[in-house]
Amino acid sequence: MQASHITVDQIDALLPQTQCGKCGHPGCLPYAKAIVDGEAINRCPPGGQRTADALATLLGKAPLPLVQPAESPLLAVIDEDICIGCTKCIKACPVDAILGAPKQMHSILRDECTGCELCVTPCPVDCISMVAHPGWLAAHSEQEQHAWLTRRATQGRQRHQARASRIAQWEVEALERRRARRHQHIATPTSPAASTPTDDEALRRRLKIKLARMKQDDPHRPELEAQLQALGGQTVPRAATSAAQQARSHRIALAAAEDTLRRAERHLTHCQRQEGPTEVAAAQEQLARAQQQLERARQALDPT
Repeated sequence: MQASHITVDQIDALLPQTQCGKCGHPGCLPYAKAIVDGEAINRCPPGGQRTADALATLLGKAPLPLVQPAESPLLAVIDEDICIGCTKCIKACPVDAILGAPKQMHSILRDECTGCELCVTPCPVDCISMVAHPGWLAAHSEQEQHAWLTRRATQGRQRHQARASRIAQWEVEALERRRARRHQHIATPTSPAASTPTDDEALRRRLKIKLARMKQDDPHRPELEAQLQALGGQTVPRAATSAAQQARSHRIALAAAEDTLRRAERHLTHCQRQEGPTEVAAAQEQLARAQQQLERARQALDPT
C-alpha cells in the first residue's frame, strides 16, 4: 500500500490509545494525524518498538529505533490512606478511569486505566504510583499479549472519544445557559441599560475564545460559529486556532521531553550500579537521544 493512500484511521489503529501525550501530541489521534503530515513514527514509548515497526511497515518506511525508552503497560494505583479527595486526578484522566467525589477517597478502574501517568503530576499529596498492569502480566504468550493490548486499545479509544464528546457537550450547554441568562436580563424592564451593545460584545468575545479552543473538526463548532455570526461577529480564523493548538502541542512535547530525560538519567544510574558495560553504553545512548529531544522541544517552543 502506497504511503499516499494511508489514512489517519489506519495509523491510529496501530497506536496503543494510552492518550498519554508522550509523543508530543495531546492524544493518539492527533499523533496519527501528525504522522500523515510527516511526523516521525518512533515517538510512542507505550507502543514500544513493535508499534514503531508496524507503522514503518504500513507506511513503507525503514524501521527506526524509539526516541524514548519503551514502556511496559502500566496501571495507576491510589494509596487510600493518603488520598484527600481533591478530584484533580479525575480531571486529568483522559479515559475516565478514576472514580471519586470531592473530599472522598478515589479509586482506579483497573480494566479501564491505560497507564498514561497523567494523574500522577496533579496529585498534591503524591498518593498515586504506577505499577505493571496485572492484565499484562497475566498474558504469558505472545498471542495473549497481542489480544490484551488490542482490547485495551479499543476500549481506550472509545472511552477517550466519549469523554471528549461529553466535555464538548457540557461546554455548549454552559454557553447556552449563560446566553439565556444574559438575554433574560436584557429583556427585564427594570434594566434598560442592559440592552447596550456591550453585552453582545462580551458574548461575542466568549464565543471567540470558545472557538479558539475548539478543534476544527469538532461537531459542535458549526453551531457556535452560527451563534457568533448571529451576533454580528466573525468566526475565528483557522490560522489562529492552528497556532494555539501548535503552541499547546509544543508545551506538551517539552514536558514529555523533560520526563524522558529524567527517566533516561535514572536508567543510566541503575545500569552503572547493577549492569554491565553493554547496558551502560546503551543507556548512555538513550540519555543522549533524550537530551537531543529536549533541546528540540525547547527550540520548537521558543525559536528565538
